[in-house]
Amino acid sequence: MRTSRRWGALALAVLALAGCSGDDEPDAPGSASAPATSPPATGSTSAPTTSAATPSASPSDEPTTSARFSTDDVSSPTFPDMGGDLGGVGVVRVGRHSAFDRVVWEFPGTGRPTFRVRYVDEPTADGSGDVVDVRGDAYLEVVVSTVGIPDAGATRPPDAQAGALAGTVIAEAKAIYGGFEGYGQSFVGVRDRERPFRAFVLSSPTRLVVDVSRE
Repeated sequence: MRTSRRWGALALAVLALAGCSGDDEPDAPGSASAPATSPPATGSTSAPTTSAATPSASPSDEPTTSARFSTDDVSSPTFPDMGGDLGGVGVVRVGRHSAFDRVVWEFPGTGRPTFRVRYVDEPTADGSGDVVDVRGDAYLEVVVSTVGIPDAGATRPPDAQAGALAGTVIAEAKAIYGGFEGYGQSFVGVRDRERPFRAFVLSSPTRLVVDVSRE
């Protein structure tokens, strides 16, 4: 008898709740229980959007010291082994940032390059050994592979323009047009002195990046 009374009371409670519109309804489609501004949960596959000034997250060919500015030589772990096919042209551009100035070579190929960046006393061309005319007080040599023969009819890309160099520590940055035995070469003229730098690779599109400290 006590059990029957309990079930009867429960039935009355259910009927009373049914009269409260919406209380038991699930969230509307697309609604979220957390605010839209809340950070993604740990383990989320969503990647944060990166600006042009932010290096990509430690790709396998990127040296472990790439985040550290130094005047020491920087190279990818497998250099001088050949890297992926980059095509025959590396278009260069320069951008100014608060603590450093960035030089970027962009390639049409999708292969992952190997590279070496270092200061040299005199800029000389691979193969011929001729002195390359580069403005600046210190010279960074940039060597990257694998750079092939430019396509027939491909025009030589211009070096970084004066407008882009204004106000930076970069006096000159040369484009890459073809390679010598698979290695493309460029030079960056740096103003005043040998300044600390870092180098790394970005993908989609394939780019080699050299950041030169403004300090």
